Amino acid sequence: MVAPLLVVVLAAAAAAPSPSPQPDPCGGRTTNMLAALNRPTIGFSACAVKPRESVWELGYNNQPQSDGSRVSIYPQGFIRFGAARGLELDIIGPGYAVTRRAGGGTQRGFLDSGLGGKYEFFQDAADVAAVDLLYSLPTGSQAFTFGAPVATLNLDYGRSLSPVSGFATTVGIQSSYAQDLGGRGARFVSFVPSVAFTTQTNPRTQFYAEAFGQTRIRPDGDTLFGLDGGLQYLLAPQLEIDAELGQTVTDLIRGHYLGVGLGLRF
Repeated sequence: MVAPLLVVVLAAAAAAPSPSPQPDPCGGRTTNMLAALNRPTIGFSACAVKPRESVWELGYNNQPQSDGSRVSIYPQGFIRFGAARGLELDIIGPGYAVTRRAGGGTQRGFLDSGLGGKYEFFQDAADVAAVDLLYSLPTGSQAFTFGAPVATLNLDYGRSLSPVSGFATTVGIQSSYAQDLGGRGARFVSFVPSVAFTTQTNPRTQFYAEAFGQTRIRPDGDTLFGLDGGLQYLLAPQLEIDAELGQTVTDLIRGHYLGVGLGLRF
């Protein structure tokens, strides 16, 4: 009786379907651009770039300020490389800024550049969580550099709320350097949170709305608060274009900004 019973058990096991692989919110074998791109939001995606792929994020941002000045920044470079499963390495930059003063005069120069990385430590069919570490160096022009290294540690989380909508948040802590109102430079620590909601009208088109802030913007305090929203569109699975509109408020200045950009996957 043992041998026939064993044959029946083995036959049943062979006939049983193997479990389907769990859905990957970040794209499976290739990077899902609408899920993984950091731009155009202020917060960071929890999805790491897939191994042996790279994603280039580039854009243009124009910021009129309440004091009559205007700042333009391009190409807002952020270059990401998939180093291993759930692990990416990043290059921050290049970036170039042009400031036009209300009373005349223009300043131009490069922004600080640096390195970073993301580790995606959790994923299931609906949730993704990761940590980002970003470290910039004072490589920029005198008018646009922070003047010292800036380090940011982010906790990123994303969740699919439905087949077409999602929620994402980034909670960061940043060690920065700036001058206070008296012109004295000092290092300070701040929190940089953001919350975003996304919805897709079709597989290629995604809209988002976001709130973001910073608990200190200089050594002697005050905060920043902002709102932004925009559109992302996939021209092809490896090519995304986007547009954004936002508003920021601090104790000294109010400003709004308009940006356009793209994401490329190689």
